[in-house]
Amino acid sequence: MTIQELDTPAVIIDLDVVERNIKRLAEYCREHGLQLRPHTKTHKNAGIALQQMAAGACGITVAKTGEAEVMAAAGVHDILIAYPIVTPAKAERVARLARDSKIRVSLDSDLAAECLSAAAAAAGAEIGILVEIDVGFGRCGVGSPADSVALARRIGSMPGLRFDGLMFYPGHIRKPVNEQGPMIEEVNRVLRSHYEGFASAGIKISTVSGGSTPTAFRSHEFEGVTEIRPGMYAFLDRNMLSIGAGDTADCAVAVLVTVVSNAVTGRAMVDGGSKTFSSDGALQPLAGYGLVLEEPAAQLIGFSEEHGHLDVSRCARAPQVGERLRIIPNHVCATVNLHDSVWGHRGGRVERELTVDARGRLR
Repeated sequence: MTIQELDTPAVIIDLDVVERNIKRLAEYCREHGLQLRPHTKTHKNAGIALQQMAAGACGITVAKTGEAEVMAAAGVHDILIAYPIVTPAKAERVARLARDSKIRVSLDSDLAAECLSAAAAAAGAEIGILVEIDVGFGRCGVGSPADSVALARRIGSMPGLRFDGLMFYPGHIRKPVNEQGPMIEEVNRVLRSHYEGFASAGIKISTVSGGSTPTAFRSHEFEGVTEIRPGMYAFLDRNMLSIGAGDTADCAVAVLVTVVSNAVTGRAMVDGGSKTFSSDGALQPLAGYGLVLEEPAAQLIGFSEEHGHLDVSRCARAPQVGERLRIIPNHVCATVNLHDSVWGHRGGRVERELTVDARGRLR
């Protein structure tokens, strides 16, 4: 069966491109002496996680406890939960995982540390802790070296916990790859201040976990980083293409849709709406919600629940009813999470259906 024979809407993944992307970043990390810990939030598939491990990844990163449980059940036993755990119910589940797997958690508060300590001690487990620091994104992370050192000291005194190092996420760096230098240097300024604080306190930092897909191939420029956690690099999406993190040939994922109406002048409706695509916007100066590969002049301008609204007024030839189109979404992570399964193909021939194993594991 070819992808054109699939019923739509369908997320299609070029397996050759996935394998090439995984290999490319693994080789880069080996060249620069970095550990690779891919974030599985993008694909949520245990098979791809194992493929990344086989290519040289030291472990994986997840955002949620439920994702960690799925990956551990599939045989991945070195997991960083890059998300604060602040409720006893989640902490107990993390502690159970830590009895059989190497589990680390990032956090930025006393409450999170106390919660995990109580659960780990009760379960007879040990959990590695990375103190998250804010390097400019303004989402999570302690803000000063004094605060990170103080939190690390408290972690070191808590039963069931082991202070392993620092974590940061440069999520604010979304400029084109060749323009990222000044922002990377500003991150380095923040990192150096924390390193100096820990050196003065006599506290060893064994791990510095950082990185992202936008900065993936400049990761060696972050001072002191020992591992990186990119997620989208295996798939890429329209936003990543727009900043030069790859080109169209490096983008493994598209949503296959069918034109169901062109009755309105200058418009075409496709059978993928807000229940099919992520509604995340495009990075400037792009507009719309995806790149239409067959008709680049068409713009995916909006959604109803089951309809994608295409502006085809600029197209030399407007798409016809029944025609199939492939659309690269702005944000692949959120798009994949909307689907129970996706379709892997090589050269347009469907090879297998892949379950989105960790779909909806938000707790």
